Amino acid sequence: MKKFDLNIDRMLENWDAFHAIREIIANALDEQILTGTREIAISRDGDGQWRIRDFGRGLRHEHFTMNENQEKLDHPGLIGKFGVGLKDALATFDRLGIETRIRSKFCDVSFDRSEKHDFSDVITLHACISDPSDPVFVGTEFILKGCSNEDIEKAKRL
Repeated sequence: MKKFDLNIDRMLENWDAFHAIREIIANALDEQILTGTREIAISRDGDGQWRIRDFGRGLRHEHFTMNENQEKLDHPGLIGKFGVGLKDALATFDRLGIETRIRSKFCDVSFDRSEKHDFSDVITLHACISDPSDPVFVGTEFILKGCSNEDIEKAKRL
C-alpha cells in the first residue's frame, strides 16, 4: 500500500453529506458522458453501504491531484472541470465519519489521517492506494458506509 497525501488538514465545514455525494454522482455522470458508457448505478448493498458506480475508464491515483482537466474543459456538457470537488467530497466524508472506499481496475483506495511526510505535527487526509482487488473491474465504484437514504435522495435531486 502507498499513501497519497491529499494535503487536507482542515475539514470543509460548509458541505453536508448530500453535497459530497452529489459531487461523486456528478463525477460519475461526467465519466458516462465522456465515455459513452451505460448509465451510472446507485444502490445499497446488503450491509447497508451505498455504492455509486460508473462504467467508464476507472479512477487512477493521479485523479487525486487538483489540476485543470483539458478533456473536461473541452466538453461543454460536463459538470466538473478542475478536480477540486473530489477532494472536497473526501474531506466532507472524513469530517462526518462516512467510511469511504473506491474500487477500479487500477487500484483500491481507502482513507486515513496521518502525519504529513517529515512534519509529525501536521496531520492530513491520505488516500491509501492498494493494488486492485479486481484488475478487470469496469469503471469506478465509490462505497460509502454511514450515509443515510435521505442524503442519497437529496444528492440525486441536486
